[in-house]
Amino acid sequence: FLGTFGEEGTGMGQFDIPCDMQISQEGMVYVADRDNSRIQVFHSDWTVSHIIDGKVLGENSFSKPESICFDLSGNVHLASNSVTVFTCSGQFVHTYDQSQLNGPRGIAIDSAGYSLVVNSNPVSLSIFNPSGTFIHLIGGFKKSFGVSVSPDGSVWVADYSNSRLVKF
Repeated sequence: FLGTFGEEGTGMGQFDIPCDMQISQEGMVYVADRDNSRIQVFHSDWTVSHIIDGKVLGENSFSKPESICFDLSGNVHLASNSVTVFTCSGQFVHTYDQSQLNGPRGIAIDSAGYSLVVNSNPVSLSIFNPSGTFIHLIGGFKKSFGVSVSPDGSVWVADYSNSRLVKF
C-alpha cells in the first residue's frame, strides 16, 4: 500500500464518485469524476494539470462520465451521456454516432482504432470505426459495464448480472 489521494468534494483534487481512471503515455492521470461531471487531469505527483469540465462546453457538454480511454493518437474518449472525444488538453474533437448509443457505460479501443462501447439500455456492445461511425451491435448481455481489449485482440465484456465474462 503506497497511499491515497483525494477526498469527497467539488474542488480541485476532490471527487464525487470517481468511476474510472487512465494513465496517458506521458504519465498524466485522467480521472472520470462522475457526479462532478468532469475529467480531472493530474501530473504523476498529483498536482492538477487541467480539468475537462462537462458543464461548460456548450453543445459539446457531457454529464456523469463513467469510463475513459485513449485512442492511438492520445485523444481521450469519454463515455457519459454520449461518447465524446477530446484532445489530451481538453479541446473537443467529435462525438460518436449517437443512433446506436443509449447510456454508454464502458469504452475500450482496439489496436486498429475501433471503439467498443457497452450500452446500458438496451444492454449491448456497439462497435465504431476510428471516426466514431457505428458499424455493428452485439446483444445478449443482462447488465454490463466493463469492456477491455487484450493484447491478442480479444474483446472481453463484464456481464455482471449474468455473473460472467464474455470473450469475443
